[in-house]
Amino acid sequence: MCVVLHGMHHRHLRPWELFADPEDINASSSPKTSSSEDSLIDSSSSDTNSYEDEPWVPKYEKRNIVRKVFDREVWIQEPALRQIQDTIFVQSLLGAVLVSCIVVGVFCAVPHGGFF
Repeated sequence: MCVVLHGMHHRHLRPWELFADPEDINASSSPKTSSSEDSLIDSSSSDTNSYEDEPWVPKYEKRNIVRKVFDREVWIQEPALRQIQDTIFVQSLLGAVLVSCIVVGVFCAVPHGGFF
């Protein structure tokens, strides 16, 4: 989790959100007929729950690493998700402080004698 994104309550767009077709978004919001639902059920039963054949995969792999790091951001609207991220952030800070104190204590307890 990026600290800057966390502080602004933003997240990067996922790869499948970046390369989504506007037609797919419109089609998902419109009501489906029973024949299209039947064809979706038939085609999804043979899938292996794999994303490698998705159309966004080659597009995302071609992107530069800098472009992947500095992708578009959206504001996190779900308050429960922000609460979970805040909890994870505080727990990681407390864990880092605890581990740092233990490491400092060990190094302070090592006697001077040129053993390292």
